[in-house]
Amino acid sequence: MKLHKVITVFKYVQASWANSKELCLSILPDKCRFLIFLDLIRCYLLWGDDFNDYRTFEFWNKTTDERKSYISFRRNDKLRFAFTSPDVYQVFLDKAAFNQRFAKYIHRAWVSTTKHSRQTIDIFLHTHDVCVAKPLTDYGGHGILKLDRYSPEYSSSEQTLRKRISAGEDFIIEECISNSSSIREIANNSLNTVRVVTVLDQRQELHVVAALLRFGNGKGFTDNYHDGGMACPINLSTGQLTKFAYGMNNVKYERHPSSHVVFEGFPIPEFQDCMKLITSLVWEEPSARYVGWDIAITDNGLELLEGNIPPGEDITQIATGKGIWYQMLEWK
Repeated sequence: MKLHKVITVFKYVQASWANSKELCLSILPDKCRFLIFLDLIRCYLLWGDDFNDYRTFEFWNKTTDERKSYISFRRNDKLRFAFTSPDVYQVFLDKAAFNQRFAKYIHRAWVSTTKHSRQTIDIFLHTHDVCVAKPLTDYGGHGILKLDRYSPEYSSSEQTLRKRISAGEDFIIEECISNSSSIREIANNSLNTVRVVTVLDQRQELHVVAALLRFGNGKGFTDNYHDGGMACPINLSTGQLTKFAYGMNNVKYERHPSSHVVFEGFPIPEFQDCMKLITSLVWEEPSARYVGWDIAITDNGLELLEGNIPPGEDITQIATGKGIWYQMLEWK
């Protein structure tokens, strides 16, 4: 085993001891901590499940065969290589390259530190009252800055952005868009987005694996599941939300903690139009065979935000309600 793998496993073992305590205190008070610790290590070594997978999929309630059926964090990375060429993956990883590739589906203004001059970026910031700056190749909602000229935090946010750019960090800076009123009803502090996971199998047949609505928790401005947001599965037949929304580590909500909107039966406006758009996007770049597409529903229509390769294995299988590893192998 290579040294970096040994170090990675050692760090995970250390983290698992702390995580076993968290599980004992919060969910499994009657279980032996040491046995939970060993189970966390077992799932990591055998199938590549990290703590988020273990807790999200409630592996303490799953049989060995059920556990084997889930896409793990490690397996999800393998699927990225199996379903996408390196060149296409780089386009999806680089948010500016993605916006250029799918320009006809993107209507908001944007600039990036890799494709535009400092002067152009300055003009953009002074022209748009509200902008969102995202690290160019990061994911999970980390490191995002919102620059609202009418907010008392604007100056500090702008200074932070300029310092990070000066330090060599690359950003895409986009005009801030907002949801239509019906979607805003759930969480009005964030841009709430529809995530649709698609797979093109080896016969070039399209499969819509899952759809979810992602939204903020009422405190932050991001809808990202991995950065404090929530995700609620959408019934593909009805276009309505299902009973529970999920926060990180499988925390469940029947209604939004801030707006108190009940999720079950909530209709997603323009859902069928979303699905038509998704079909167009898939065939726009058929070499990207396993993608999580993010769409915003606005008063001006549908807006493509991102394509994620690979989509998060956690929220995807929250939506499917079961492990889909073997199904993915058939489609590969």
